[in-house]
Amino acid sequence: MDDTEVLDGESSIQQWSDAVAAASATPAGGAVAALASALAASLVAMVAGLTTRREKYAAVHQYAQEILERADQVRGELLDLARQDAIVVAEYMDALTLPQETEFERTARDAARRAALLEAARVQLELLDLASEVAALAEAMVGSGVATAIGDAATASFIAASASRSAYWSIRSNVRLVGRPDETRPLVESAVVTLDRVEAAEIRVRQVLDDRVG
Repeated sequence: MDDTEVLDGESSIQQWSDAVAAASATPAGGAVAALASALAASLVAMVAGLTTRREKYAAVHQYAQEILERADQVRGELLDLARQDAIVVAEYMDALTLPQETEFERTARDAARRAALLEAARVQLELLDLASEVAALAEAMVGSGVATAIGDAATASFIAASASRSAYWSIRSNVRLVGRPDETRPLVESAVVTLDRVEAAEIRVRQVLDDRVG
């Protein structure tokens, strides 16, 4: 049984770390970006939870509770994406080992390779969308969460932004290998729009830190 069959949201950080560190193609960068985003969502949940417990922030308790609940949901989805990414990378590596002695075999191999690349791009686009949501939730907590945890909310923002950039470039790399620009252009265009939104949020968070931290 390989790592992609046993690693999931119930696996420990140590297990994921050991699997990533192993000299094998998967799990790799996409899975790590998803895991990092899940931890960023955990930070958002922490800050939101602290905010709901402080009477000083009673005016935003309901807002913080809604953010907490969504952050908990998103981090579960991100952990699942880490597993999905590891699986699809394994499928791509399997496609590369298919025989290519005959024209039929080469056609079948190329179809399997393209399918795996497109699925990998789809998984990374989903990661980008979720990381974008984490970035938005983190920005909300930077602005309205408990002041003593502003650094934690900002950390979540920065991690989500980094994971978003990772997902964006993974998408670009995968669709280039697919080699069908007309077919994949909408996917890339969607990724560009989402990444722009994330990086704009990151800039706003940095501005808040500049104002508050100096």
